[in-house]
Amino acid sequence: MKPLVAICSQDADFYLLLSHILEVEGFSSALVSSVDDVAAMALEPRFRAIVLDCRPDNQLAQQSAWLKQDPRTSNVPCVALVHAGAEAQHLQLLRSGVDQCFVRPFAPAMLIEYLHSRLNPGRPRTGVPPSERVLTFGDVEMQIDAYRVYCAGKEIALGPLEFKLLRHMLENPQKVFSRKDLIGVAWPNTTGVSTRTVDVHISQLRKLLNESSSCAAIRTVRLAGYALEHRAG
Repeated sequence: MKPLVAICSQDADFYLLLSHILEVEGFSSALVSSVDDVAAMALEPRFRAIVLDCRPDNQLAQQSAWLKQDPRTSNVPCVALVHAGAEAQHLQLLRSGVDQCFVRPFAPAMLIEYLHSRLNPGRPRTGVPPSERVLTFGDVEMQIDAYRVYCAGKEIALGPLEFKLLRHMLENPQKVFSRKDLIGVAWPNTTGVSTRTVDVHISQLRKLLNESSSCAAIRTVRLAGYALEHRAG
């Protein structure tokens, strides 16, 4: 019996696309239009997870708190999909206790892996060893032990220095790092590395993200350094 995922959305095309992906991966789904309809599904024995299609023109982020307070749905894994730059919605979702947020555009594989990890905790992750350490930010995913980086589901090639720099930024998203900080990350045992060298490698990393990621970017903070942030707009 396939676990049932409630997809709360007013976008039928989005539902059809996501439901197809879920079906291929062993889930069934149902389209609901409000959090009240989600709660009403609690009597369905196959009901196992919730996906909230949060958009600027709907109130799902604000209403998400109801789901985590309602005893019928409080223990059901709840995933929210939010737009880059929607900080107010993101904060509202975190305060309401939503289990996981993915920033659009996101790789569907990230959602699938999350659902499998919550609903089938003993199931090995597809293509990734169970011990694999993974960092994510928006549509960027880094598999640390496998030394792989994906943007929007597509693998990108990074040199060892760019990999170290990106890993540190993924571990501390939106934090501003000085050039001296980054020298300590990528060149810890080397003396005489110039700030210009840091700028060159950050420039290469920024170019790769600009070409491959739709929502992650490296921002230059004048007189301070660099930060990994959501792309403006």
